Amino acid sequence: MLKDKEDFYNRLENQLLESSEWPNLYMFKFILKSDNKNVIKLKTLFKEIDTEISTKLSSSDKFTSVTIKAKMKSPSLIIKKYKLAAKIEGIISL
Repeated sequence: MLKDKEDFYNRLENQLLESSEWPNLYMFKFILKSDNKNVIKLKTLFKEIDTEISTKLSSSDKFTSVTIKAKMKSPSLIIKKYKLAAKIEGIISL
């Protein structure tokens, strides 16, 4: 399973390199359980860069959708953010 994730990250990085010039605006989308602690952890991962962060509760209030628009310097930094976010319990990256 770990190799599949690495393959996915490698393909994504290559696609981003080929499709855009860097630095560029990139939109991250995540879904996680509506636990303030985890939402804060996610936001903290992006505190050092210029971002626009929006959140939306699901109709049942059990989940929170988080959209982060950030000016990223390179695809490798995008992959790094995804890997850090993956450490947050129950997070789903879209």
